[in-house]
Amino acid sequence: MIFTRIIYSAVGIGLLTGLLLSLMQIVSVDPIIFAAEGYEVETPATAPVGHEGHDHDHSGWAPADGVERTFYTILSNISAAIGFAAVMLALMNLFAMLGQTGFKPAHSLLWGMAGFAALYLAPGIGLPPEIPGIEAAPTEHRQAWWLLTVASVGAGLGILALTPLRYKAIGILFFASPYLVGAPHPQGPLFVHPDPAAVTALMELHQRFIVSSGIVNLLFWIALGLACGYAFNRWFRPVLMANESANEHAA
Repeated sequence: MIFTRIIYSAVGIGLLTGLLLSLMQIVSVDPIIFAAEGYEVETPATAPVGHEGHDHDHSGWAPADGVERTFYTILSNISAAIGFAAVMLALMNLFAMLGQTGFKPAHSLLWGMAGFAALYLAPGIGLPPEIPGIEAAPTEHRQAWWLLTVASVGAGLGILALTPLRYKAIGILFFASPYLVGAPHPQGPLFVHPDPAAVTALMELHQRFIVSSGIVNLLFWIALGLACGYAFNRWFRPVLMANESANEHAA
């Protein structure tokens, strides 16, 4: 019963928060991306092996600009939000089994902030969000560091929340470990556009993109945490309390 409620609740929450995320991106983030794409130049065919240019590979499929691109962005956001909601609801139920009786708005807000910290803020400190035209380290290196950071920060948050005081310092070590390893970055400048004026414009767009993306993701995670907390109190807590009461009577 709990698993089924997690799935149904996650779909509903993911649909709402994914649409919210998409709307915020369309208003504040997409215009920056489109502006940066206007400065993109084709990577020459003679570029050296291993060059990490951001040219478009026209041999592969990509959604067309406009409605199709927006549709796939919304679909991706909703799918991700459903997954995040399912994980958060499962963890809330786990905490309930460990003694957490309910989630007030302040508690739900903290859950959302924890998700933002682990999945956006901590990776973004080492690898800020990127706009088109930026030079970047190989994708597999960035993905590996992102996974290391999310796992380390998630483990650190779990240690801080669940362990006795004498073990909490270990959580701090987990927080620091990805930055001790170091995020992968390319050698040289962030932008190699041949026009210095374009480089200046891209640097400004990049700063705006980091700020806008951070605000949008923060609001998304706050909404997700509050929605999951409400869903837990509304549809999960009564079931857990009923099961606990039945177990007490059976004993």
